[in-house]
Amino acid sequence: MLTLGIDPGTARFGFGLVEGDRNTHHVTHGCLTTPAGQPLGIRLARIRDGLQRLFERHAVTDVAVERLGYARRLTSAVDVSHAIAVAHLVAADHGVTVEEYAPPEIKLAVTGYGGADKASVQEMVRRFLELERPPRPDHASDALAVAICHVNSYESRALERKVGAR
Repeated sequence: MLTLGIDPGTARFGFGLVEGDRNTHHVTHGCLTTPAGQPLGIRLARIRDGLQRLFERHAVTDVAVERLGYARRLTSAVDVSHAIAVAHLVAADHGVTVEEYAPPEIKLAVTGYGGADKASVQEMVRRFLELERPPRPDHASDALAVAICHVNSYESRALERKVGAR
């Protein structure tokens, strides 16, 4: 299982790849950035192209995205939702479905507390993946947390599918 975690945004779009279904291993992480002055369509195209390269380089089997939880402005929320849609489209182009997780759900899965602060999440990501230091930038660390959340919930999702099929 190769899981791509995504912390969506149009200015900074964090990504993190982890491998494994129980013992997760860090593969790569980073942040796709777009210039603030560019039209939204161009920014979304850059995000699409960056995601496309990730799918071409890695055999991604699962995609997990942080669900839009809170935005200071309505326009920011709309822009982030566009970035989430791009992730869904690129994943669909590669035959991969996307699961979305709320921020408290991600924090709970990674730290054991749904109201954890950013530093706690980063430290637990570092520990889970046995990294020397917390991943940078913050958006990449958040994306790795999303991927870890997805991997940790894999068995419960499989059970839900099995029970739902009856």
